[in-house]
Amino acid sequence: MRVRLPHRLSETLAVATAVLVGAVLASLCLVLLETGLRSPVPPQRLVTADLIVGGEQSVPRAEDLDVALPEHVGVPADLINEVAGVPGVAAAAGDLSFPAAVSDGAGGFQSSADPRRAGHGWDSLFGELALVGRPPAGAHDVVLDAATAATAGVSVGDQVEVALAGEPQTMRLTGVLDPTWSHAGIFVSDDLARTVASRAPGTVDLITATTEPGSDPTAVAERVQQVVGEDLVVSSGSDLGAAERPAAAATTGMLMLLVLSAAGVVVILVGFITGGAVSVMVANRARELALLRAIGATPAQVRSLMARQASAVALVAAVGGAALGHLLAWWAQDSLVGLGLLATGQQLSWSPWPALVTVLLLVGIVQVAARTASWRVSRLSATTAVVETEAEPRSGGQARTRIGAVLLALSLGTALAPLITRTEAAIIGAASGALLASIAVALIAPAVVRRLTRWLAPRQRTVSRWLAVRNSGSFALRTGGALAVLALAVGLTVTQIFATTTLSSVAAHEAREGTIATAQVTADQTGGVPASVVEEIEDLSSVSAAVTVRHTSGVRTSADGTQALVDADAQEILAVGPGVAEVLDLGVVDGDLADLVGDTVAVDASLAWPGTIEVGDTLPLALADGTRVEPTVVATYRHGFGFGQVVASGDLVSGGAGPYDSVLVQGPEAAAVDRDLTTLAATHPGLEASHPLTQEDSDPAALDPAVWINLGASVVLFGYILLGVANRLVATTLRRRREWQLLGALGATPRQVWAMVATETGLIALGATAAGLMIALVPMSLVALGFRGTPWPQGPVWVVATTVLVVTAAAYLATLMPTHHLVKSRGPLGPAG
Repeated sequence: MRVRLPHRLSETLAVATAVLVGAVLASLCLVLLETGLRSPVPPQRLVTADLIVGGEQSVPRAEDLDVALPEHVGVPADLINEVAGVPGVAAAAGDLSFPAAVSDGAGGFQSSADPRRAGHGWDSLFGELALVGRPPAGAHDVVLDAATAATAGVSVGDQVEVALAGEPQTMRLTGVLDPTWSHAGIFVSDDLARTVASRAPGTVDLITATTEPGSDPTAVAERVQQVVGEDLVVSSGSDLGAAERPAAAATTGMLMLLVLSAAGVVVILVGFITGGAVSVMVANRARELALLRAIGATPAQVRSLMARQASAVALVAAVGGAALGHLLAWWAQDSLVGLGLLATGQQLSWSPWPALVTVLLLVGIVQVAARTASWRVSRLSATTAVVETEAEPRSGGQARTRIGAVLLALSLGTALAPLITRTEAAIIGAASGALLASIAVALIAPAVVRRLTRWLAPRQRTVSRWLAVRNSGSFALRTGGALAVLALAVGLTVTQIFATTTLSSVAAHEAREGTIATAQVTADQTGGVPASVVEEIEDLSSVSAAVTVRHTSGVRTSADGTQALVDADAQEILAVGPGVAEVLDLGVVDGDLADLVGDTVAVDASLAWPGTIEVGDTLPLALADGTRVEPTVVATYRHGFGFGQVVASGDLVSGGAGPYDSVLVQGPEAAAVDRDLTTLAATHPGLEASHPLTQEDSDPAALDPAVWINLGASVVLFGYILLGVANRLVATTLRRRREWQLLGALGATPRQVWAMVATETGLIALGATAAGLMIALVPMSLVALGFRGTPWPQGPVWVVATTVLVVTAAAYLATLMPTHHLVKSRGPLGPAG
């Protein structure tokens, strides 16, 4: 005979809600992970190609994901004819991209998604796109897409102003692509493309090829691979997009890393919250389970009963949550593209696996939680189980308090790390110490509650408050548990957000304090400042120094350059021209920035700590385009948060040739510099002169996608923690029915009980706020002191205020609503017998 306990609405809702939200989070992570693994980056411009030959766009890394290279590695141009001669290949051409922009018809230039790669050679399209006019042939011919031509107000045969590699020139529009072509593009002859592209002579970005009708592209690709060798990669089919757009393909790796880093936290949190809800359900059923044991049920039958009933609820909730998670992923797709986590045109991957794994995961968690929670009561005798359900434990032991004190001291030790070393690891360590402090608070909270209530009780002037204080102290374990979980919600949320804003604040401060240039010149619309303009700036009488700046990236490699170091990630590199010390104060620790010429770099002191890299050493790197270099370290500096961990000589990147991202300008008289640069900019369309970017007028956190991702994840996890806290508080409150019956028998009125519960909740919320802010603000204050020299956290005050208000409101609602339910009928306050 199968026994079935009746469902209780409050318990069912608690478990179902925890499982539902957990399934939403888990299925969302799994959909995004599957997308990173299986969803291809679609080709855009090279849709007519059947094969693409490119370099290896990643650096191998042992025991970890390979490091993606965001720029084309490059292919020897002499392989074009060899590829064209492979049986099955109809045609082959080299592909080159370069900075380009087209006039907007109003004296400026049109904006584009990436002006640094907006220009292309024509031959790689193989003439398969519908064209009005003729292809570009001469040095002044250009073909545009229909939208770009319309914005410029030109038609076939007209003259149009075009900037190639930052240099404006007048060209003839020889053709316009069919309006069905939806991608922007500026196309010139391949001869002109080779002239303006920054590639080394004899190399191209890619080799594109078409196959003969009826041939097998896979077989042709294999033959081409044999011709080009193992050092190059031949792509076909769904791999074409990644070969065409390596930077977009790198975003897929970033998506996977973010999902994998978040997935562990999500799984642990889902297990914690869901398991807690199931445990409360089992605890509330302890009397019934004990009675089942008394009538002959075996321990295994009792555990199976609870697991079966909880799993039935979990199955329905998990299916609904998985469906909602898929819906949330679909809704967030455009936002993911905007944040740079999905490539433009890339679609989410849809399959039944995320939903199936989500349901199995959640049902499995519920099964384990139900069997674990019912293990002890299933093995007790009926009388012992009934006694334990009537009398809950009142306090923890001294050993618990001592362990908590030790953990609290250890967490303070991690918080002191930023005072010793100025590294990102120190900030992460201080933030991680918040979790250790949360555990410590949970262990010492009962002892602290007991001592505080002993001091407060004699000072209360009303019966309700006296009862609340004495009750909190008498059941210190219950009170301390609620306080600790609420403190966890406050502390971890504030810490997570403040750690990110503190990093942003430190970076902004160092950039602001370290930028000593008088002005800067940029040309974002045209893809950069050309070398000819840099020479004009240097010739201005008001200018004493003009230093070119280019932003790129790289990764540290082994000495032979074959693989990235195990602990190395891709990092930003600031490539600068000679004289950087006149425009940037990097906070030099050792060496001299005057030596930053040729194949040299300066590195952040944290990268060199503790003595692993010194001035005079070589630093093997793989640059963004795969170029292996071994520059000499000529200086170390301390402003790495503001300017990156590596500042390289401009000669190290593409031979120092332009165009450049910006030019930092210094002069003895700022007014004269501004006047001369303004005059210069007026004669060069697309050129802009401004004060150096100090980040005073913009919030860097508002511009960094990682900050928004972190904020969103923190808010979601904060809400999920509150859900678990609310479930526990509701269940704990409902279990106090007999306690209140006893108070009623002694003469307590419903108003007094209500006031007592409200006071208890207020004490818990106040204690949780104090403990949570201690958990978060102490390490963040030490971080600010070590990195900024200011003894207060670097974060928005509204985050603290909002978190505290939400936690307090949740505590009151989760406690007072069930109290109102029990008190309003006066039934619970009648005599207990």
